[in-house]
Amino acid sequence: MKVMPWHNIENTPQTRRKTYIFLLCLAFSFISWLFIKLSRESSAIIPVTIELVNIPQELIITGQSDSTFVVNVQSTGVKLLSSSFLRRVSKIESDFNALQQIRRDGNPVFFLTSAQAETRFSVLSDIPRTALTVHPDTIFFNTVSAFSKKVPVKLVKDLDLQTGFKVYDIPALTPDSIIVTGPTEMADTITFIKTRPLRETGVYQNINKKVSLENPWKDRQVTLSSNDIEVFIPVEEYTESSVDLSVEIDCSPDKAIDSNDIMLFPDRVNVFYLVALRDVNSVTPDMFSAFVTCPDTLSTDKFRLNVEIRESPSIVDIIRVRPSEVEYIMIRR
Repeated sequence: MKVMPWHNIENTPQTRRKTYIFLLCLAFSFISWLFIKLSRESSAIIPVTIELVNIPQELIITGQSDSTFVVNVQSTGVKLLSSSFLRRVSKIESDFNALQQIRRDGNPVFFLTSAQAETRFSVLSDIPRTALTVHPDTIFFNTVSAFSKKVPVKLVKDLDLQTGFKVYDIPALTPDSIIVTGPTEMADTITFIKTRPLRETGVYQNINKKVSLENPWKDRQVTLSSNDIEVFIPVEEYTESSVDLSVEIDCSPDKAIDSNDIMLFPDRVNVFYLVALRDVNSVTPDMFSAFVTCPDTLSTDKFRLNVEIRESPSIVDIIRVRPSEVEYIMIRR
């Protein structure tokens, strides 16, 4: 029989009809073959991770003999392909309260059997349990007693502010404390949680950022109720200002000298301080007080007294006192 090349075949209605019939028969044959194949018994191997839920707060899972059950499903190909559960399953949640318990070396050990896994898998997939085989036979979960307590968060910061700018107030942390959970043996070790270092350069305005928390005990089954916090650090521009104050003399009752017996030179000092521009007009001289302590009458080689600023507004930072010492003479009466 002589086979004609494709390009020599005439494009006639009869030729096109034969071609359509051929393609239709081919498609029907393929569908029939596929149906026969899918109707036969088939198997699928599905690894399933077990995730425990409703774990009591007083217990921590420290280890387990395995993390995955391998499920062998025997069913028809049609069933395996049509099951939406089988296509998406990767883990199965198991209630901790459903686990069985034994004791090893005085410690409770919980376990989940393959029979329980088969039942759970069957319910979720609508595949008869008789069509399932699960390995390994048992997964064991080791536990220890746990503590849970609230501890403060400490901010670690390294700020490089532009000239003339300062942190205006104590940083606000939200939340300022978190719940820490871990093995009971570590309850006294953890007294606070630090943030990862907050480093900023050229700062001239408020800082409002999310900062991660450090958990150096993660490998020891310690968990935090939050992995990060919000940090707000107010930053203001500061200026230098000063007040002129009279110096008062503080003589304690146990000393023989009276403040009236002492004359100071000078008897006034200038106090220089930094204040935020927003607070310049809020600072007045009556918010400050300058003192010297009454001298010891037995001391004859000292004629100067240190000036102390005992009162000042919380919104200022004192940078210097001029003069920082004053001379004195005793007045004979």
